[in-house]
Amino acid sequence: AISSPRALHDQIRACVVEHGFPLERTLPLVTSNTARVLKLDRKGRLERGCDADALVLRRKTLEITHVFARGRQLVRGGELVVTERFLARSQRRISLYGRKPYG
Repeated sequence: AISSPRALHDQIRACVVEHGFPLERTLPLVTSNTARVLKLDRKGRLERGCDADALVLRRKTLEITHVFARGRQLVRGGELVVTERFLARSQRRISLYGRKPYG
């Protein structure tokens, strides 16, 4: 079975926050290692010529505060700020779960 991005985030957070594993050792499990196995040459690292996908996390909780994909900000302050065109005409709903980081 394929894990959802939320499940992967929860697993990484648990490894680091609850079990004390170093973030620099656990993060490659869902970034560079995964991109390399899937042969996604422009993903998994921040380097010139790559897609510039990045998460900004709270240091102690690893709560997601900002998301950038291909250099474009998708989440700001924990809130979704972009609606993809295919969703604009859709009846789909997107929900972000968790506490708001500010307030």
